[in-house]
Amino acid sequence: MARRGSRSRRGSAVTGVMAVLAIVAILVLSGVVWRQQIVVSDLRAALTEARREADTLGEHAELLSVENGDLARHLEQALSLSETIQARADAMEIALEQARAEAESARQTRLQVREVRGTADFPIERAMAKAGDTVIGFAAREGTTEDVLRALNPWLDGAGTLSAWQTLWVPKTDR
Repeated sequence: MARRGSRSRRGSAVTGVMAVLAIVAILVLSGVVWRQQIVVSDLRAALTEARREADTLGEHAELLSVENGDLARHLEQALSLSETIQARADAMEIALEQARAEAESARQTRLQVREVRGTADFPIERAMAKAGDTVIGFAAREGTTEDVLRALNPWLDGAGTLSAWQTLWVPKTDR
């Protein structure tokens, strides 16, 4: 029986060691599980924060997309305006070149006609009316017709009588 007792002691010692090992294993596993729960909790918090940041970045992306569209429209308007201004500048440059050419032509003409030495002989001259002269009588005295006299002096439109000392243009005659 002595053997049986030692076996039972050994069995109970083994059982006790096993129980202690089981308790240690349970404690270790519960520590590992507890640590895993903390890690999982931290990961969930990080995931929630990452989702919030993703939402914020999505909102920023939408705002940037709208701003990009606005900038593209402004750029198109600026390019259109630039083309309009360029066309106007080209037209002004052409007009300037034409004006320069015309000015040079006028300058050459002025140089050619610049000096006239002597008197100019025009085919008309001034004549003075006497008191009581009519347009017809004045024309006859100056050797012309009423129509020619009215053509040279358009201000006589409907006048029939002239005033004394009034001067009129008449064709030049060989007197």
